[in-house]
Amino acid sequence: MVSVKPSKAYEKYAWTLLFAFWALHLILSIRDFFPSLQDYCIGCLPGAQTAIQSSTGMTWRLLASSDPRIASFLASTLVDDGISGVGLAIFGMAVSLTSFRRGEKWAWYTSWSMPIGILAAQLNVYLLTGSVTVLVLAIVFVLVSLLALFLPYRQFFPKKLTTPS
Repeated sequence: MVSVKPSKAYEKYAWTLLFAFWALHLILSIRDFFPSLQDYCIGCLPGAQTAIQSSTGMTWRLLASSDPRIASFLASTLVDDGISGVGLAIFGMAVSLTSFRRGEKWAWYTSWSMPIGILAAQLNVYLLTGSVTVLVLAIVFVLVSLLALFLPYRQFFPKKLTTPS
């Protein structure tokens, strides 16, 4: 008979960290459906520029009034990004709430998309804006994502018990 060791609280609830990050990703992706919100830099230091401002040299409102065709193109690109971001966030929330929580190995591997995706996206934003705050936030989010992946590691990959022969 195999004895089951009770899970520690940090193993049992690590999925909530991933779920919370995916929920935050959902909120930030929904923001892409509203291009006029691009004038507001969430998590930036006062005076920092958004990606639109650093790329074009203009705020969204100024860009929309001075070159509506470019603004329309950027708006459609943002909406496309929002659609894929919302889909990914809903998928990530579903995986973390169900399969990751149950300790299914495929969900652990799939959940690596969170720290890898954060790092790739934030490095891109850093290259556009030069904001050090973006790098600091990226490091914090990646570390917490890795913590959420490694705290329940033994739940996904239990130690093999060897029996004497």
